[in-house]
Amino acid sequence: MMKNSMTRILWFIAGILLILSGCTLLFRPDASLISMAGMIGFVILLSGIFNLTIYFVFHDLMLGAGWQLLDGILGVLVGFMFLGNSVLVASVLPYIFGMWIMFSGLSKLVGGFDLKKLNFDGWGWLVLIGAAMTVLGLLTFFKPMIGTVALSTIFAIALIVEGAHALLRGIYFQRFWL
Repeated sequence: MMKNSMTRILWFIAGILLILSGCTLLFRPDASLISMAGMIGFVILLSGIFNLTIYFVFHDLMLGAGWQLLDGILGVLVGFMFLGNSVLVASVLPYIFGMWIMFSGLSKLVGGFDLKKLNFDGWGWLVLIGAAMTVLGLLTFFKPMIGTVALSTIFAIALIVEGAHALLRGIYFQRFWL
C-alpha cells in the first residue's frame, strides 16, 4: 500500500514539474532556451528517475514495463545532457529534444494499444497523448531552425503533454497493474 502511494506521488510530482516547466516556456518565450536548459534538464532527469524507480519497484506487475524502462533511461540521459553543457545544448537541443519526445511518445502509443487489448476504458487517451508527443518530436527533429520562440512553444507544449501523461498515470494508477 505504501509503495502504491509513493508511486502515485512520484507521478503527480513529475506531472506538476513538467507542466510548470512547459507553462514557464509557453508564457516566457523571450527566455533563452540556454538559460532554461538547466531547469528543463533537471525536470527531464527527475522524470526519468521517477520512471526508473517505478520500473524497478513494479516491473513484475506492470503492463508495458520495458517501455517504462526505456522512457526512464532516455529521460535520465537527456536530463544529464541538458545539465552538462549549455553550449552543446544550444547547438543540438532541437535534435535531442525531438528524439526524446518522439521515443517517449512512441512508448506511450504502444502502451495505449496494449491497454486496448486488455479492454482498458482509458486507452484512447494514452494513444492520443502518445501520438501527439510523437508528432511534436518529429516536428522538432525535422525543423530545428524554426526559431527560439517557435521552439520554445513546441518545448512548452511537449512538456505540458508529458506532464499530463504523468498526471493521468497518477490518477489511473491502479488500472496499470496486472
